[in-house]
Amino acid sequence: MDPQAPKVLKKLTLNAGALRRLAEVHRNWRLGRVNGQRLMLSECNLAKLDLSLMDFTDGYLVRCNLERTNLRGTIFRGAVLTGSIFDEADLTGANFERADMRGAVFHGTDMTRTALAAADLRQDFSQRTGGAGTQWDEAPACRFRGAKLAQTIFKDAKLVSVDFSGSYMLETDFSGADMHRTSFAAAEMQAIRLTHAELEDADFSHASVDQMTRDQVRAAQLPVGSAPRLSPGEVKERLGLHARWVDTLGQAGQRLELEGFDLSGLDLSRTNLAAARLVCCRLTRTNLRRAWLLATDLQGANMSEADLSGADLRGADLREAHQRGLTADEAKTGEIPGIGMKTRGFRS
Repeated sequence: MDPQAPKVLKKLTLNAGALRRLAEVHRNWRLGRVNGQRLMLSECNLAKLDLSLMDFTDGYLVRCNLERTNLRGTIFRGAVLTGSIFDEADLTGANFERADMRGAVFHGTDMTRTALAAADLRQDFSQRTGGAGTQWDEAPACRFRGAKLAQTIFKDAKLVSVDFSGSYMLETDFSGADMHRTSFAAAEMQAIRLTHAELEDADFSHASVDQMTRDQVRAAQLPVGSAPRLSPGEVKERLGLHARWVDTLGQAGQRLELEGFDLSGLDLSRTNLAAARLVCCRLTRTNLRRAWLLATDLQGANMSEADLSGADLRGADLREAHQRGLTADEAKTGEIPGIGMKTRGFRS
């Protein structure tokens, strides 16, 4: 065994002080000093730390947990970050240029002005188990579900099969990126740059796009659609039928089933939505204060910046729901008495 080989720290929970000391040793390594050593972390817990403005250039942080970590202005240029979790982290102004980020997860993450030029965000093939029956396509690609991507730069990045569903994009730059089979389903996209991007088999279904973005997508001969939206009168009528359905235990009225509909920005405060089916609905910035959402099916819904303050979420299913910026002060969660249904997928 090479005594000079860098040591990999595995499955440790580290604090900010320890990371700063390791970053200093890592900096010495990058400068070629004798007391330096490359930062090598595997499956370590770095969640909720303040690591802002630190420099991890060329570092190795594989399958680490950086959930809700402050990474504002942090540098990961050329780093290996495969399989790491950045859910709901603050990456404002961070730099991931040329980083290997295959299989990393960024659900609900704020990536305003984050630089990812020439980064590799494809499937993480390092997790293959081998054998004749292994399918390479089973390896996960990066997921940015519900992320905020304002003025984010993906220029010349490798984005094959990446999931941007439900994300918010403003002036995001995908120039020259390889975006084969990438999903933008139910994303909000304004002033996106797609110059020379490879878009074969990309999915823009139910995406909310401005005319500039629509023209670029159509120029690539891809369909782009918008989620169906109800008029105020139709919303009122359907809510009335649903309330009657709930009050009569299904004997009258009609259950509210609006899979994939756009309900963004509506005032649904104090509304009875118990047992409604709102799968994959767009509920961004929707007012749901003190609404009844008992046993409501919200799987895959985009609830970014929605207000659920004081709402009753007992038994509700929020698995895969996009919850960036969601407000839920004093919301009720847990089990519905006598039924056994519990709240699932809610990130408080």
